[in-house]
Amino acid sequence: MSTEEGQAPVDSGVDSVNANTGDDAPQRSAEDYASASLTLRAIVSSKEAGVIIGKAGQNVADLRDKTGVRAGVSKVVPGVHDRVLTVTGALDGIANAYGLVADGLLKGAPAVGMGGIVSSPNTHRK
Repeated sequence: MSTEEGQAPVDSGVDSVNANTGDDAPQRSAEDYASASLTLRAIVSSKEAGVIIGKAGQNVADLRDKTGVRAGVSKVVPGVHDRVLTVTGALDGIANAYGLVADGLLKGAPAVGMGGIVSSPNTHRK
């Protein structure tokens, strides 16, 4: 990058970012990443939240038991149609939990009409 006379060079900040990755930065192993606690949040519709929670909270309780994560869905806010699913735990537990949530949503979708229009031949009569 060239500078005109009388103008100070523009600092992009890249050198200072790269300078902080020297030998003093701790190196993490795959085991470190797998055991570190992580929190992931996802926006879900109120209908999806109902499937995730289950009757009397049974689905989310099973999710916690099977994966060892802390999981929950935010409370209903009047006028807001979405809720927040929060999952906290080890990386492998979170991955398993999200897999179970996705599977539950796919299996629960036809029952509550998520993911598209559920049609019945008896709903529109001529």
